[in-house]
Amino acid sequence: RGADPNREHYIDNDEFFKEMVTWKKEIARAKKEGLPIPRVTESIGQKILTIATRVSFMPKFVNYPFREEMISDGVENCLLYIQNFNPKKSNKPFAYFTTIVYYAF
Repeated sequence: RGADPNREHYIDNDEFFKEMVTWKKEIARAKKEGLPIPRVTESIGQKILTIATRVSFMPKFVNYPFREEMISDGVENCLLYIQNFNPKKSNKPFAYFTTIVYYAF
């Protein structure tokens, strides 16, 4: 499921949550076995980019002249704080990353 502008919800939060849980389990396993931390999946990265792009079209940000740089900063901050997402505390990765992007802007 991509970012269909005609859909009310352009990211399926349940699917996103399942992906985050799977990725967090891979991180825990890698740490336990002394392996390098796995990279963020392409699907998770695409969802973060989609969130950042959509937030950039909010009325508050839409007329900023450096929107592409804002999007990059939002994605960078999400990747910086992605490991802090705790599935035991929240099942809403969409809200978590939207908040990070918003404050990055």
